[in-house]
Amino acid sequence: MTWLLSDIPTSIAVEDFVVRKYEIEDALALVNAVTQSLPELLPWMPWAKFEPQSVRQREELIRQWWREWDEKSNFTMGIFRGNECIGGTGLHLRGDVGELEIGYWVSSQHTGHGIATTVSAVLINLAFSFPEVNKVDIAHDIANTKSERIPRVLGLQVAREYAREPEAASESGRVRVWSITREEWSRR
Repeated sequence: MTWLLSDIPTSIAVEDFVVRKYEIEDALALVNAVTQSLPELLPWMPWAKFEPQSVRQREELIRQWWREWDEKSNFTMGIFRGNECIGGTGLHLRGDVGELEIGYWVSSQHTGHGIATTVSAVLINLAFSFPEVNKVDIAHDIANTKSERIPRVLGLQVAREYAREPEAASESGRVRVWSITREEWSRR
């Protein structure tokens, strides 16, 4: 049973792109974005070691994400410009009650344009629009300095670090968790 009672919108317009729940028809676009970005994803994303996946495998994964969405346990979304998948994100119930974690990746040809930072800010605003959410986290391996820029720019503070067996090629085995509370976010 989940503690999150609020309904998560299935689509959010953000600048010239949309953050939305994946549809089955997105499977090919997702395959293409991930496959083209594998050199940048493999060092940091544990799930990338199972790539490339087929369209059929992606369709099944999207169905799994739908089940998690319906259970209110995980809200995996794509970042789209038109029909092109340019990344992925989500709100994940990985911490304590009242705490959501934001994850993100951006396809290689779209990195360096502030997309992950913009999307993360929008998702933090969204998370704090739910009365039952009081803290948002972003976690990354400490060696992933590019990923570290996003919580730093958004004003999150380092909450803790912990050891974890490396799951991707470039991981150090130390995870840094950045956090911000509703009150801190409203004051920034």
